[in-house]
Amino acid sequence: MVGISPVFYRIFVTMALVDALVTSTYPVEKTTVFRYVPPVPDPQNYAAEGMRPLENRRIVFQCLEAFKSIVIVSLPHPCDSEGSHISSFNRTIE
Repeated sequence: MVGISPVFYRIFVTMALVDALVTSTYPVEKTTVFRYVPPVPDPQNYAAEGMRPLENRRIVFQCLEAFKSIVIVSLPHPCDSEGSHISSFNRTIE
């Protein structure tokens, strides 16, 4: 392996999943994970070459920019309660 070979993942985090994590239990609902490998010119050697080839870098950064536009987390904080000073947890990756 020469360099890094980014792979993108998207996970829909539900309140049921958050509750399972907070209580250290297995979630009742199925959790779906989407995996996206950038469409580099030589996918068989992507793990070995990584972002070393200039064309791979260009494609990976294009994918990163596109991915950033869909990665928005907006969930109520699990510690929220009536009268809590935390009303929600909103974060956009920039």
